Amino acid sequence: MLDMDARLAEQGVTLKRSADALQQADTLAAAVVERLRAAINERGQARLALSGGRSPVPFLQVLARHVLEWERVHVTLVDERWVPEQDPQSNAGLLRRHLASVFERVHWLPLYLGGSPQADAAQASEALTDWLPLDVVVLGMGADGHTASLFPGAAGLMEWLSRDCRHGCVATQAPDGSPRLTMTGRALHSARYRLLAISGEAKLQTLKAAIEAQQPGAWPIAAFVDAPMDIYYCPEDGRPNDVTD
Repeated sequence: MLDMDARLAEQGVTLKRSADALQQADTLAAAVVERLRAAINERGQARLALSGGRSPVPFLQVLARHVLEWERVHVTLVDERWVPEQDPQSNAGLLRRHLASVFERVHWLPLYLGGSPQADAAQASEALTDWLPLDVVVLGMGADGHTASLFPGAAGLMEWLSRDCRHGCVATQAPDGSPRLTMTGRALHSARYRLLAISGEAKLQTLKAAIEAQQPGAWPIAAFVDAPMDIYYCPEDGRPNDVTD
């Protein structure tokens, strides 16, 4: 039986291991900036979709310290809790705080607009039509194998995971019933480069199970583990560097 690295290699994916969360943040940020800089050089602008969640703080802080033509970078989120930016759970608020030194320089596309989850998703989908393909997407993964706000067993999940999904963003719900907004496969599969950041042995085993089973309905992350992607892993328990919950 092939080991995990070999399985990933067959799919054109590299697993990059870091010693700790700070090294992971450094290498992840460097990879993102390299791709953004290349996009700017080739097309005059770059489009970046980031994950929020519990604590992507080290990665965001390192990212903000990089010298880049941030005025040419368009930034949005792969998913968002349907709460205003001032709410402690807001992913937009998280980005604004920890990318503070560059946030006012970028072109920002919020997902939460305050209408309704469905209305905001429709507006985000319309706006994303001018963004695709994305240049860089940074994904995270929950312990249940979800990514963005694409949760196992959700009604409509298989359509949302498809690159042929009609919408770039949809309204969904977390397992606790809280409303979310999430990019779909239409947007996420468009990315010229995807990165997945995970930490801790438990999540590594979840990812391994997802890759072996190839059942995106049970492990949504499985829909996105293919080229062009690199996976950034460190053995710590997920704090402070996880990018999704």
